[in-house]
Formats: sequence, structure tokens, C-alpha cells
Amino acid sequence: MGKETGQSVVGVIDNIVRLGVMFILAIIFIIMGVAMWDSNNSQELYKGSFSTATLDRNWTLLSRGTERKVDLPLELNTEKGEEIELVNSLPGDLSDGMSLMIRANMQDVTIYVDEEKRVEYTTASIKDMSYYIPSAYVVIDLNEEDSGKIIRMVICPKEQPVVNEVRISYGNNVWFDVIKKGLPASVFAIIILILGVLMVVAAFVLRKYFNANTPRNLGFLMINIALWIISESGLRQFIFSRPSLTMYFSYILVELIGAMACLYFDEVQHGVYHRFYLVAECIVLGQVVLNVGLHVLKIADLYVTMKYSHMWIAFCAVLAIATIVIDIYTKRGRTYAITIIGMVCFIIMSLNELLGFYLNRFHVFGGSICIAMLFLMVATIIQTVYDEVNGVENREKMQTAMTINTIQTIAGAIDARDEYTGGHSERVGFYASRLAREMAADYDLTEEDILRVHYIGLVHDIGKIGVADTVLNKSGRLTAEEFSLMKKHTEIGYEIMNSLGQEIKGVLDGIRYHHERFDGLGYPDGLSDTDIPLIARILALADSYDAMTSNRVYRKRLTDEQVREEILKNSGTQFDPALAEIFIRLIDRKELSVMTVEGAAADLSGVVRKSSLLEDKLQRDLLDKVDIVNPTHIRMLCYIMKLMEKKGKEYIVYFASAKSMEKLEEQIKENSSNHDVFLLYTNEQYIIALYDKTEEEKFVFVNSVRMGCHDVKMVDIMDMLDS
Repeated sequence: MGKETGQSVVGVIDNIVRLGVMFILAIIFIIMGVAMWDSNNSQELYKGSFSTATLDRNWTLLSRGTERKVDLPLELNTEKGEEIELVNSLPGDLSDGMSLMIRANMQDVTIYVDEEKRVEYTTASIKDMSYYIPSAYVVIDLNEEDSGKIIRMVICPKEQPVVNEVRISYGNNVWFDVIKKGLPASVFAIIILILGVLMVVAAFVLRKYFNANTPRNLGFLMINIALWIISESGLRQFIFSRPSLTMYFSYILVELIGAMACLYFDEVQHGVYHRFYLVAECIVLGQVVLNVGLHVLKIADLYVTMKYSHMWIAFCAVLAIATIVIDIYTKRGRTYAITIIGMVCFIIMSLNELLGFYLNRFHVFGGSICIAMLFLMVATIIQTVYDEVNGVENREKMQTAMTINTIQTIAGAIDARDEYTGGHSERVGFYASRLAREMAADYDLTEEDILRVHYIGLVHDIGKIGVADTVLNKSGRLTAEEFSLMKKHTEIGYEIMNSLGQEIKGVLDGIRYHHERFDGLGYPDGLSDTDIPLIARILALADSYDAMTSNRVYRKRLTDEQVREEILKNSGTQFDPALAEIFIRLIDRKELSVMTVEGAAADLSGVVRKSSLLEDKLQRDLLDKVDIVNPTHIRMLCYIMKLMEKKGKEYIVYFASAKSMEKLEEQIKENSSNHDVFLLYTNEQYIIALYDKTEEEKFVFVNSVRMGCHDVKMVDIMDMLDS
């Protein structure tokens, strides 16, 4: 009682600590929110001024020999490439250390103060510069002496006929708004870049442990997009020493987005649309190579040809959307359902960025696609982890399935040379699983446990592989020496499965201990009571039940009443009394179908297969001391027939005899095919097994043999069942 009280107190303290930590964190978040957004900061320290003034009014526009007063920002009614001038007077209160800034949107800009050239940003002023000069912020220094002087700006728009506002402030304060607007996208891009590199590195390091192609391709896509955003950032004049060069890799990076996305989508969709994506990737890469070539040869500028690449990006997006819709319709999308959400989000945001370029919505640049990339990365990681967990489970299931197939094959091979009627292992597996299902509620057994019991039942006698045929198939009871050898099959089976590795939980216990007795008089280790593993106690009942309800080489099957009496008599000695009670309950309720008919093996529907009929005849004849030429060969034929019956193929079996066995043999050889089998059963009788014959083929064979051997007597094994 004291121990339970102590544990209860510890649990209460744990809860108090957890709640306390959560409460403190909540208070901290509230205080941080107030600190960040509360405007009542009159008592706080002064941060200084970051304010800027604009010089946007009273400009004189000189264009095409005319002049007029305008305010900035201004949309021009001029042709692309047409030079204009803007003239104004600088404020009269300038002081030393001030700056003036204007954003040039792909424009040549030259600024004069009292006809003194202060700055020139033009195609001609930069070596090897493209005609479509990259957008940039043009800045000049001002001082007190510039107060009231005339400022003249010569502007030549290359693409967008606009003139942006002009800002004046102290020092680099003119950059404050630029930094404020451009910083979020740049920070996002750097985060995406770092995460992309980590994804690629992680995929490379972990490639031996899981399929890393999807995260690797996503990592490259993230790196590509991050570098593009950085190269187009409003802060590139701070990031790069020669920002004018960014145009070369910026255009190429944006053109590659379509190909990189297709590589990623192809992996996510498991290569189902590989050919379509491959065509799209080749087109995009071909367009990039063509664009670079045209630029180098000075035939077409990268900026001009980039617009054609945008078309292919849109094509890749449409292709991806189409494949996603198809996968959702065909339910193939279930295999990557988590990633679909991220993919759709990424496609929409990418098209939004593309549309923003043509609608001059530069304020949306970078941010939305970065958020989409983060969302896609999280979705991909979750999907990858989910797939790997499922993959491990599926591999385990496949391994288990392979093990089960091996077990069933081994079980069939064992039964082919066993003294029992055929299908003993299969029936034990069925009886054991039926008992386990009845026990499930009281013993907390799951469906998986019940299935495992069935499979262990199939292989419980695997050790009989190591028992000599002379002992295994002796027509009569075993001597003490022979029985001591037979008992070794439990240990042999244990060692065989142990050397193969334990694929199914409990299989070793089931094999080794299924002949232990509840009173401790069993073998091999003399375990008793509940020291015997539960699986072995279940198998002991199932094994004995099948032995009692099947013909043996030395006796016929017991009656149902005899079987019931034997189980009751041995409850508490040979069998676990609790399990014996459950088993008897199943028998009394007629919920345990005996898988034999008159001792011959039957399937779950009660149908006796021809292989079982042949086995049953063999056992009966051995019991009646009939001189069988080679019983082992007959058992092997039964095994072959069982394998074919599982595949839906059957042998038609005849017993044939004639005065001249040589002539009969000659006729059988002449009229049978390579897949047919004929064996000498006794010195006066043949077994003929015709493989997968139609009624017509069967009729032709029988008539041909009878015409060649007039005194032949042929009896269908199914007629033996009827008789």
C-alpha cells in the first residue's frame, strides 16, 4: 500500500511540474507579445530616427521635345528604349552626409547635380552588360552645398516605362524601407537554402538505409529556389560585390525550376509518369541551353528568352496538376496523400510568383514560394518517414509471407513422407488456430497471434526431416529404440529453425515443446504445467486431435465419441485442463470441423481431394499388409498432386491392371504425355495420374489404352470414394 501511495504522490508532483512549466511559458509569450506590439513606449529609450523624405513633387518631364510638370512615381507614355529627362530642385535644407535614392527598373539611369555627373548606371557603363540591365537602387551622396541645386535624371526604360519615387535621408537611412521589405524573403530564402543543403546531405548519408531520392530531389529544388530568390532579392546590392552579374544565374535558376520540380514529382509519384516528366525535363534543359547559346552569340538576350522558359514552367505545373488529378481519381494518390497537399500548395504559389512578374507585383516576390517550400518539405519528411515505417512493416510482411510459403512447402514435404495421412501439418495449423480464436478473449490473443499460431502449426513437425524413413513410416508401433529416435524430431526442428533465424514469434517454442505433457512426463525437457509455453500447449491438443481423427499405419481413426473421451481422460495429465475444457466446448458445439472424411484428409469445405484419397488408400493397404512396391514413390506422387491442387490443377488418377503388365505399360507410355505420371503400385496394378486433362482428353486416353490392351481394367479413384 505504501509503495502505491508513493507512486501516486510522484505522479501528482509530475503533473504539477508540467503544468507549472506550461504556465510560465504562457506568461512569457504574453509578455513578449506586449513588448513587441505595445505602442505605449514613451518611457522607453529613444531609438533614433530612420525617417526618409521624398522628392516626388514638381518634377519637370522632358520628352520628345516637350516638357510638363509631373509627380513621382510616374508611368510613362513612351516607347521602350526611349530616353527621357526629369529635372527638379534639391531641397534647400540639405546637410552633409545625406543620400538620395531611386530604384531603376531595368533602366539606364544617369544623375546630374548642377550638370555634375554623380552616378551612371547604364549598359554602356558596365563591361559586358546586357541590354536589359538588372534592376537596382541608384544612390548618390549629398551635402550641404547641394542645397537648392538643380538635379537632372536621364532615364532610358528598357522594359517597364515607369519612374519610381525618389527618397532623401541621412546616410544609409534611405535603405531602411528596402531592407525592411526585402529582409523577410531573404531570411526565408537563406533558411530554405540551409534546409535544402541539409536535405541533400542527409539523403546522401542515409541513402543505404532508405529510399533517399525524393528528399534528395526536394533538397536540390529548395537550393535552386533559394538561390534564385537571393539573386533577385532587393538586398542583392548588399549580398553581392558585383550584383550586376546576378542576372546570369538568376535567369538560369528560374528556368531550371520546372525541371527540378519534375524530378521531384516523378520520385513522389513512383515513376508512374516518368516518360512524361522526362520529356518535360529535356524540353526545359534544352530551352536553357538554347537561351544561353543565343545570349552568348548576341542573338537574343537572356531576359527575352526567359519568357519562353516561363511557358515551359507553366507547362510543367499543368502536367503535375494533371497527374495528381489522375492519381486522385484512380486512388493511386493514396500512396503519397500527405505530399499531395504540399505539392498543390507549391504549384499554386509558384504560379502566383510567375503571375506577379507579369503583373509587376514585386511586393509578393519570394515570400509565398518560400512558405510553400517549407510546407512541402514538412509534408515530404512526414511522407518519407511514414513510407519508411510502412516499408519496414511491408518488408516484414513480405519476409513473413516468404517464411510462410517456405513453411507451407516444408510442411507439404514433411507430410509427403510422414506416417500420418496427408495434410497433417495443415490440419494441426487449422485446429490450433481455431482453439486460439476461442481462447482469444480470456488469453488476450490478437488476430495476429491467432494467425501466428496457425503458421507455427504448419511447421511444428519440421524436425521429422531428420528422422529416417524406416522409423517415420514403419507399419506398426515403434520399438523403444525407434521411439527414442522419433522423439528427437522436436530438437532437430528447433535447431533447424534456430539456425534459419526466428522469423515468427513463438515458432521455436512450438516446435520444441509441443510434445511436453502437463504432468511433466513429456519430452524433450520434461516441462510441466504453465512452464510449457502456451503455443506448445495449444499445439499438443491440436496434434493429438488430428492423430486421433486420422487413419494411422497401424490403426483406423477413432470415433468422435472416443476422441472426446480421450481428451477428457488426458486433461490435466497430457493436456492443459483449461485448454482441454475449451477444446471440448468447441467439439460439443460442433464448431470444430474435422478435416478428415473417414480418416482421409479433406479441405475446409469438406471436399476430399484426389491426393488425399490416394494417401488414404495407401495407408489402408499398408494397414492390411498389401505388398506395395514402393510406398515412398506413392507418397511423392501425393505431394506433387497437392502442389498442383493448390494451383487449381488436378490429376485424374486411375488404378489399372491387366494380364500382361508389360503390354499395359507399353500402352500407358504410348498414350501419356510428359506431365503424366505412372507408377507400379503392386506387382499386378499400375497407378496412372493424368495431369490437367479435359473430359475429351481423358476419354481419348482411356479408349486408346483399352484398344491396345483389351483385358485392361481401369478404375477411377473417385469411384473408390463412391463405393
